[in-house]
Amino acid sequence: MSYTPLARQEDLPPGISAPPAGRFLGIDAGGSSTRVVLLTDGRLTSRVTAPPMNALLSADLEERLADLIAPGVTAAGVGMPGIRSAESAARLTKAVSDKAGCPVYVTGDGETAWLGAFGGEPGIVVFAGTGSGATGCDGQRWARSGGHGFLLGDEGGAYWIGRSAVSAALRWEDGSGGSAAIRQAVIDAAGCQLAELVSKIHAQPAERSSLTRFAPVLTALAADDPVALSIAHQAARHLADLAEALRRRLGPLPVCGMGGVLSSPVIWDRFAELAGAVRPLAPPETGAALMAGSPQAEFIRAGNNTLTLDSGGISD
Repeated sequence: MSYTPLARQEDLPPGISAPPAGRFLGIDAGGSSTRVVLLTDGRLTSRVTAPPMNALLSADLEERLADLIAPGVTAAGVGMPGIRSAESAARLTKAVSDKAGCPVYVTGDGETAWLGAFGGEPGIVVFAGTGSGATGCDGQRWARSGGHGFLLGDEGGAYWIGRSAVSAALRWEDGSGGSAAIRQAVIDAAGCQLAELVSKIHAQPAERSSLTRFAPVLTALAADDPVALSIAHQAARHLADLAEALRRRLGPLPVCGMGGVLSSPVIWDRFAELAGAVRPLAPPETGAALMAGSPQAEFIRAGNNTLTLDSGGISD
């Protein structure tokens, strides 16, 4: 892949130390898209958007990752959803490194999100995109909560919000709740009646975009519709609960929130109120580039590119 240079190169934010001279690629895979950034001699020089990827759901993952890494890259870091063990991270690391012809470090997307959010300092990062999860570090211990995928969790993420919107529309038609405004907004966004929408969703149950597209529809109604506001605030509560679960294990660490869902003011404001959260120093793709070359990330790269997590006594 070729990288289109930014019109103006960007310095790293204050609080983040630049890696040594070289070209370090950061890849943040996600359920809606994959974001790629190139860090050249300590400055952001290119950004690229690629199709979504997930270690549990995507075929030909090794080839797709290797295709993102152009010749001349010093090293690449990858934050990948669906990575559930050190062994799977190590296998993918070796396979992609061999194909790309340069060192590639693969870990879960929580670790790279944390590295971008705090620049290597202790803290908890909550990420809410298509799915949701949280990763934290107190300087010695690591812990994770959520991130279990759309079938088993991801409460507060875009899929969960979109599904809640469609469910509210269906409840209104059934006469058991929901709201007329949500029903009409869902129909307008879908371009069809609810019965047809239900059939389409069940025909492709793994197509997450069939429901995530209704998340912004729901949050746009929250200012005027009490049911939509309740769902948005419930999403914020789920995200705050992820942070609180890690604080119980790691102590009263600072919290950052990132991801498309938290770009919605109605969700961000409630989440920030509940969790005391602030915005991150840098996005996850920058964290992935730092993992590739920053001295502060050596401890991640050295541990088979994934972290030993304090998860109530269960090690990942």
